[in-house]
Amino acid sequence: MTWTNYILKAAPETALFIALALGHALGRVRLGTFCLGGVAGSLLVGLVLGKLTGVTLPESLRAVFFALFIYAVGFKSGPEFFGGLNASSLKLVLSSVVQCVTALLVVVVLARLCGFNKGFAAGLGSGALTQTAMLGTAAGALSQLHLAPDQAAQYNSQMAVGFAITYIFGTVGTIIFVQSIAPRLLGVDLKQAARELEGKMSGGGQSARPGYLAPFVPVVARAFEVSAASERALSELTSQFGRASVERIIRDGEVIEPASGVVLKTGDVVAIAGRLEAVLEAGRLVGHEIESREALSFAARAATVVITDRRVLGLNLGQVRALLDQANLSNVYLGSLKRQGLPLPILAGTELRRGDVAELVGRPEQVERAAATVGSAEPAGGKSDLAYHALGIVLGTMLGLLSANVGGIPVTLGVGGGVLVSGLCFGWWHARYPVHGGLPGPAQWVLSELGLSAFAAAIGLSAGPKAIAAVQEHGVGLLLAGVVVTLVPLFVALYFARHVLKLNPVILLGALCGGQTVAAALSAVNEAADSMTPVLGFTVTYAIANVLLAVWGPVIVGFT
Repeated sequence: MTWTNYILKAAPETALFIALALGHALGRVRLGTFCLGGVAGSLLVGLVLGKLTGVTLPESLRAVFFALFIYAVGFKSGPEFFGGLNASSLKLVLSSVVQCVTALLVVVVLARLCGFNKGFAAGLGSGALTQTAMLGTAAGALSQLHLAPDQAAQYNSQMAVGFAITYIFGTVGTIIFVQSIAPRLLGVDLKQAARELEGKMSGGGQSARPGYLAPFVPVVARAFEVSAASERALSELTSQFGRASVERIIRDGEVIEPASGVVLKTGDVVAIAGRLEAVLEAGRLVGHEIESREALSFAARAATVVITDRRVLGLNLGQVRALLDQANLSNVYLGSLKRQGLPLPILAGTELRRGDVAELVGRPEQVERAAATVGSAEPAGGKSDLAYHALGIVLGTMLGLLSANVGGIPVTLGVGGGVLVSGLCFGWWHARYPVHGGLPGPAQWVLSELGLSAFAAAIGLSAGPKAIAAVQEHGVGLLLAGVVVTLVPLFVALYFARHVLKLNPVILLGALCGGQTVAAALSAVNEAADSMTPVLGFTVTYAIANVLLAVWGPVIVGFT
């Protein structure tokens, strides 16, 4: 311990990285289908280290990590947040608002009934609603109160303890509710409801395999030896192929370009690429499948494209295919479609929104042409525009420092709220003009995960010395209150969305997961439905809830 104390005294930041390492290791431990997660793990390990070592870190370090996290959240949610404010998404927006407002009211009422102070109330809200950002915005609001150092430290400790006590049920309770309880309350068979929605969105057709959507079916290339198609013109044959195309022809060891006038001969080897079901059907018209490295060695490219073209925004995939002429779609295939990093079902009824990310697969020059038609292709490898994002954090910080007097009471967003608003705006602008503000998905993940985990660990380290006293004061009461805060908004939003908004049950369950910002619950619903269609209800509500629940931090501090 002497050597450990020396290290922590000489380099106290070491404690932060120890908390991150042990916290993420703890977060990966699974109990059944539940795992704590790296953020909550880092907070818990930080509490223990803080209690054992008494290490303190500069307040500015915690603020930096929180700014990185909250900016990344805003940047990712910006396109969907502003894009969701339209008529087609109005029901999802209302569902999320009702769920979040209900959560705020329940937290404030319970805090007053149970005698929880500002620290415990903020911890209760952030843990039971699994919204760690609320810890940061609440901490920012507390710093504006000019409290004595001991009082501020006590509140921070109580926040961390409240979060730790209520977080586990906040996650597990939400998963159990949306996966098991909600479908029974709705009186629906989730798998059957998902099949019906898929059929409706695909124009009445069925997916290739019951319960599996196109994102799970890759764009493939197969080689076939010509027998049935002998002496047939390529143009005549390919007119029967559907979403498949001939990419290369090998005849007597020589490569023949697949021009429309080429007549196939027995023994030719033909490479066909496209959607799996279309390739297999085309192969039956050509001959039997063989292994041919030479035939399949043609150039191909998979490009990531951000959807921005106004002509296709708000249209579904079926309408987009009808709008764009065949020349722009020839030999180009949609490999995947994502929104906020989540895969969407590739069905005719799936609607495109600004900022959606599509993977186009095909010949390089044809992929580039198709990408320019619908949006902007991201550069291979991806580069982050650090100047753009640093400016966003600076402007957000300045916005958060502004205040206005309302009835003699100073009202301010706080630094956390200001950076969140800036991130939303900068993310929205990037979706409109992708040439500015590049931030590849892995870079977003690092900013968000590292920023949030380090912030949680720093909170834990500072709260550790007072943690036991906080648990002794309100431990059981916080646990029970957390159950109420987790479940009541889910019940209210469930009946409001079903009976007032008339949402489809499958989309409704995705919306509940988004309104509670529990991505693990969405995975559970997808698994229960054996479908990706719940994602359609998740993205808008998740974006709205991320903003509202973060804003609730200062509101809870103000009303308790």
